[in-house]
Amino acid sequence: MSTTEFLRSLAVELGDYLEVCNKAYELVQEENRCLNSDSPREAYAKSDERKGLLDRVAGSMVRIKAHKALWAKIPHAERVKHMEISQLIKKNMDLIMKTVMLDRENEKLMLKHGMVPPDRLPSSAQNNPGAVAGMYQRNQSRG
Repeated sequence: MSTTEFLRSLAVELGDYLEVCNKAYELVQEENRCLNSDSPREAYAKSDERKGLLDRVAGSMVRIKAHKALWAKIPHAERVKHMEISQLIKKNMDLIMKTVMLDRENEKLMLKHGMVPPDRLPSSAQNNPGAVAGMYQRNQSRG
């Protein structure tokens, strides 16, 4: 595959991934609206859509990872000439970060509304630095 064909293929994959990431962000926004409404349990209705979208995200990520190694092999001077690729990468990264941040907020709202199954609750030690320090001290005295 020539460099031109590779760059075209990478641009298509990044564009497809951006589309999937946009859909994921829209879904997380919808969940957030539900969780902030008078009927937060309606957010559960999005679970099937979320699962389907996760499959699409995983497939896109596999294809992009295949391109990543080849992109890294292209000399920096050549990569700089293709700013559209760098811009697509940045757009994807920015959108992923926005989605993750909003999804974390949604998780907190689900906890607040008692919508998280008990097996998915974070451990109390996770949010308690004193517990970690105590565990460290106990293990230190054994050694």
